Amino acid sequence: MPLLAAALLASSAAQAQTAQGTRVLGLSGGNFTFQSNDNIKRFSGTLMPSLGIFVADNLAVGVAVPLGYSRLKLDVADGITNRSLTLGVLPWLRYYLPSESKHQVFGELSVGGVLSSYRSNNGIPGESYFDTDVHFAGSAGLGYSYFITPAVGLEGLLAYQRITGNSNSGNGALSLNLGFRIYLPRN
Repeated sequence: MPLLAAALLASSAAQAQTAQGTRVLGLSGGNFTFQSNDNIKRFSGTLMPSLGIFVADNLAVGVAVPLGYSRLKLDVADGITNRSLTLGVLPWLRYYLPSESKHQVFGELSVGGVLSSYRSNNGIPGESYFDTDVHFAGSAGLGYSYFITPAVGLEGLLAYQRITGNSNSGNGALSLNLGFRIYLPRN
């Protein structure tokens, strides 16, 4: 009898993670690059805090705030340095396939805007280039969450992203983000 009660509690806890009214807080990261050799030093990465709410069982909406940084330094002549900072607002929609296990598969769509700021020093003293650009960003992807506790899930999201803006006509790429989410039931 105790085993049956534990199984019932475990299945209700698994469903409570994606039940209507549950709030979600998350942090993920991706696109991390580090390179250092004779003439090149490069670092880049993106962190993305997010929050959302389940508006129906297995269906959540929310917003993510991508924060990105990249730096490239070439040790040639007087040195060339390029830096960029990005900040965005990306509303998202996520649907979890119904499941009573610790393993959850989901699909996610997001669309929004990203502000990018660039600074470039071409190695000539006194010559620098600054630019700010606004981009439209959208993505569609599939993900997987593994719930290490009833309230915390580790996840990965593989998504196709498309970015358009003033300085480019549209770049598409696959991205992999890894992170975690905390699920706060409405009770």
